Amino acid sequence: MDRFSVDVLPQGGWEPFRKTAITQMVRINGPFIVETSEGPLTCQDGWLALDARGYPYPIADAEKSLIYEPVVDEA
Repeated sequence: MDRFSVDVLPQGGWEPFRKTAITQMVRINGPFIVETSEGPLTCQDGWLALDARGYPYPIADAEKSLIYEPVVDEA
């Protein structure tokens, strides 16, 4: 099994992808723990989101603004 860390990432071959599903999120101030399908994850300050299957996962506040943008209702 391959193991990757920030120090040793594959060089080249990276393809761009965009997330296409709308994600539900709620802001949680302060540290919190989320029981995920991969075990408990701690978030110091951020957002609680639901993945495409409806499972919860944490997103750090700084990461959220890099990955997600608000949905604008065009109705």
